[in-house]
Amino acid sequence: METDYKDFYNSYLKEYHEVRAIYLNNLLNNIDDINSVIKANELEAHGVNISLTKNTKFIIQADLRQNYYHSIESFFEFFFALLPKKGKAPENRNILRSLANSNWRQNYKKIGYIANGKLNLNILDEKIEYYGYNVSIGQYLFYIGTFSSEKFDENFQNSVINSIESIKKTIKTIAVEFSNRDEYNAYKHTMRVFPSINSIQILNANTLKEKINFDLSNSASYQIYNDKENETILKTKLFDPERDFKMSKICSRLIYNMINLRSVAFGDRDDQKLNEKVALILFNKDNISDSIKHNVQIQDLIFSSKKIK
Repeated sequence: METDYKDFYNSYLKEYHEVRAIYLNNLLNNIDDINSVIKANELEAHGVNISLTKNTKFIIQADLRQNYYHSIESFFEFFFALLPKKGKAPENRNILRSLANSNWRQNYKKIGYIANGKLNLNILDEKIEYYGYNVSIGQYLFYIGTFSSEKFDENFQNSVINSIESIKKTIKTIAVEFSNRDEYNAYKHTMRVFPSINSIQILNANTLKEKINFDLSNSASYQIYNDKENETILKTKLFDPERDFKMSKICSRLIYNMINLRSVAFGDRDDQKLNEKVALILFNKDNISDSIKHNVQIQDLIFSSKKIK
């Protein structure tokens, strides 16, 4: 038995990452309420209470962070599966096979090429012939079925062009952030991320009085071992849940556009649904810029030590 591509486009959970971001953000804003629920599930062993609420805030922020990384990975899987090759669009009906047989290592390399500029996102402006229309790759990817100038006026077409410019900026940003995956791997594999450093103080060398104090109490750390160089690296990142929340939503909405309009183009549409309105999302530079900006002073701290032979 094989899932029909129509069923896939119609039933795919295109809102998955945005819904996760919303409920995790809501939990984060209501720590006391969720802690009361968690506390009711605590155990007692040998007369000692086993606390489950010590790291609730850390855990929720870690989940928000993982959700953001996963939304990036999911977006790029669709992006590369649907991206035209040699000026020709792939068969959209083979989407599930393309995803299931994805060469994720090769896709990771492509993400790296976008991050370092080897793969220029101006490819989204290149034109392809698709069902009699000469359209940009960007419009084919994110606004399929909106090619007719009779049904979609000049104002809409200009909005799509501007939206694709904002999408380019988003793709470049998430490619840069995803191309170094040691943090994501630390979350995925054995949950090797932990609260470690509370603060860093910079002292006056003569008086030993504190000059600068960086609050790192809301941070996550993970360890990397480079045995070849006899080096141990501790990386610490301040949580930025507001940004993770916003960026997860943007990635989710990019996926939504790619899938929702294909469910119209390739899915089953009975007579009752033929006249239904379909929502699509236009992106703008102001919203993208606001979401991309960091809300913490320090993004990365790296402590390295080497054994000297």
